[in-house]
Amino acid sequence: MIPYSAPSLVDELPVIDLAHWIDGTDRAAVASALHRHAQVCGFFYLANHGIPDSLTAAVLEQTRIFFDRPVEELMQLDIAQSPIRRGYEPMAWQTLDIGSAPDLKESFFMGSDLGPDHPYVRRGVPGYGANRWLPDNSRGLATFRSTIEAYYLQVKAVSEMLLGAFALAMALPEDYFNGALEDPIATLRLIHYPPQPAKVEQNQIGCGAHTDWGALTLLLQDSTGGLEVCDASGQWIAARPIEGTLLVNFGDMMPRWTNGLYHSNLHRVKNASPERHRYSLAFFHDLDYHARVECLPAMMPASGTPLYPPCTVGEHIEEMYRKTFGTTAATATP
Repeated sequence: MIPYSAPSLVDELPVIDLAHWIDGTDRAAVASALHRHAQVCGFFYLANHGIPDSLTAAVLEQTRIFFDRPVEELMQLDIAQSPIRRGYEPMAWQTLDIGSAPDLKESFFMGSDLGPDHPYVRRGVPGYGANRWLPDNSRGLATFRSTIEAYYLQVKAVSEMLLGAFALAMALPEDYFNGALEDPIATLRLIHYPPQPAKVEQNQIGCGAHTDWGALTLLLQDSTGGLEVCDASGQWIAARPIEGTLLVNFGDMMPRWTNGLYHSNLHRVKNASPERHRYSLAFFHDLDYHARVECLPAMMPASGTPLYPPCTVGEHIEEMYRKTFGTTAATATP
């Protein structure tokens, strides 16, 4: 358990401008900025990412409409009934800060929509298959699926640009990771945080302190605020929303690739408003389930023995699911 303490309101996270990567005029500068900031804190804002403001506004509005549905309706998509973890996660189902009370959030998961003939689906590889949706005629949801799917494709493209910048920062070709991106684990999570109650269980907030598990997370957040990041000194920083940006953070795969040079920082959410509901969309981009994750050549120490043993993406993700969902899932109620 990590006891909650108020964050700093002064320190701010850096901003990386992706414009020169997208137009190809100075990709080395983008890779250099990523490399510089990642050694201090694994969080940064991403400006000029190319996703239209109209789409980010629409996807936040559709997220609000979705969670305004009655719980009984949303439970038609109960994630506990999905072998590939797609659908609706009810309130207080997950505990990310082990030892604390369950998180005060509900969410909806979707990913790449793969049919039954896909090799991974036929073999039952965890995390691969079809998405689950409420009927289009559900009140207010006529454009929900199309909007979410459009955003998913665009944010996935942005995250793959960042993997190219990361490869360049590691003195590798920009397309180094492409061979492991044919069928990546790429999941979009729509999240709703109600206002923080006046009385809660011990250390219970919207989302307990944790690190993300995979490679990259790209977060779109509304203007409510509430995300907090722990920097290298142990100080918690309020990651205020900046209009027009995505907030990017590295997951636990990055220290494995960089032999600890890049950070996967603790972060948490406590809805900053006593009246407003908070909505966000977290896109988690990993590599193919069977991709090997090990120290990259540029980061290999002279001893030849890196800090972290190699593993596959799937091995790591499955272990983290067992840790954070294992006990809560069996007892949670909507």
